[in-house]
Amino acid sequence: MDNNQNLKSKTISSMLWSATQRFGVLILSFISNLVLAWYLSAEDFGVIGMLTIFISLSETFIDSGLGAALIQKKEPTELDYSTVFWTNLLISIVLYIVLFFSAPFISKFYKMDILTPVLRIKAVVLIIQGFRLIQTTRLQKQLNFKRISIIYLTASFISTVTAIVAAIKGAGVWALVIKTLVDTFIRTLLFWIVGKWKPLFQFSKQSFKELFAFGGVMLSTSLIITVYSNCQALIIGKAFSAEQLGYYTQATKLEDIPTTAFEQIVNQVTFPVFSKLKEDIEKLKAGLKKILIAISYICFPMMIFFIICATPIFNFLYPEKWDPAIPYFRYLCLVGMMVSVNTMNTNLIKSTGQKGLYFKLQVIKRIVGIILIILSVYFGMIGLLIARVIIEYIFFIINGIVTNKAIKYSIFEQIKDILPNYILSFVTGLFTFFIFRNMQLPISIARLNNFVTILIEFVVFTFTFIFISWIFKFKGFQTYKEILISKFSKEKKE
Repeated sequence: MDNNQNLKSKTISSMLWSATQRFGVLILSFISNLVLAWYLSAEDFGVIGMLTIFISLSETFIDSGLGAALIQKKEPTELDYSTVFWTNLLISIVLYIVLFFSAPFISKFYKMDILTPVLRIKAVVLIIQGFRLIQTTRLQKQLNFKRISIIYLTASFISTVTAIVAAIKGAGVWALVIKTLVDTFIRTLLFWIVGKWKPLFQFSKQSFKELFAFGGVMLSTSLIITVYSNCQALIIGKAFSAEQLGYYTQATKLEDIPTTAFEQIVNQVTFPVFSKLKEDIEKLKAGLKKILIAISYICFPMMIFFIICATPIFNFLYPEKWDPAIPYFRYLCLVGMMVSVNTMNTNLIKSTGQKGLYFKLQVIKRIVGIILIILSVYFGMIGLLIARVIIEYIFFIINGIVTNKAIKYSIFEQIKDILPNYILSFVTGLFTFFIFRNMQLPISIARLNNFVTILIEFVVFTFTFIFISWIFKFKGFQTYKEILISKFSKEKKE
């Protein structure tokens, strides 16, 4: 009993520290990106964006899913850890050599000479990461997320300050390279200091085979997701320009803040909840239905507000040179509306324990997505962004079909449950937009003008949304109303 209580306490603590790390790094990344946007050009961000797929794929190969295999294994030995350490390090060195000699060909592919030195320097992070992965895995295995969080936040803070100073000094694109190198080096150094683990000079073929049996599946899934996540940057960089890719990158980073926050919350809550209910199909369906309505009631209006308020938000946060990113941001917010909904569906499928089905689902969705993105290039950047919106809705349909097979909760039922929140969000957005489309505030300071505009529109939008919800008794409104009443009742009793 004591052991169970201790595990429960450690799990709760780990979740809190994990959330602190994720949101802390997200905030620091946003601040860094915001400041750097004032000193760097769209092309500088585009150059890094062009290389992201090569670095990301290499990072996926370095881990090879072996880190997840070690965490999954009940009692890994020192020989297991050492085997994975030397495997990671060898793969990282080989991949760095491959990228080093491939850099001129990649530069030729994009027709940008600067990519050769940038890739050769930036890719050094791969070797540094090869030294770090086991140290991270061991702390994760121990549920020591407090130390992991402190290390990540410390490295993010130092790298952010360093990059900003470099940008102010005129380093240009190299400020972004320096940020990555410093962040990776500090993390690795701190993990070695804190972890206090040293590898054995031994390698076991048997251990590798055993771990790769599990890790290989994880690697395959990760590679598919990585290719899909980064193929947009590859296609934009080749088909259009580094400048347009820079605008796309900046719009993505801003839209990622609310989307990632919601996705992580949904991930952290729904997967363990669904896993506990997996034996009771009726409760599982009721649980998904309730969470789907509750999340869409918050997520949909938030994204619509960002769409109608995109111009003052960008003009408040960024200099005028980033205005071309505004339409990109609006389309990406439409994508973001469905991300949390899709995450809930995939978590439900994953919670049923059907790994094969989950893997096939990810493969099918990513192949469909990549094909549509490639075809959309012929219609320009806006065509590509529209394709991304369509893809997210196709994912919703595919997920819904599989969910229906698992718990008899059809795609039509899901649409019926979230459609009221969807329509209400658009109606409120249109109402707010038409009220303020010609509004001119008597404030001479442009940035203050934009801030006040955002504030006023937010108040009107929120009031209108809640008022209509209350009048027509929307299920999402009733859910949060019940939670608040219950909370206040408890506090009064205490």
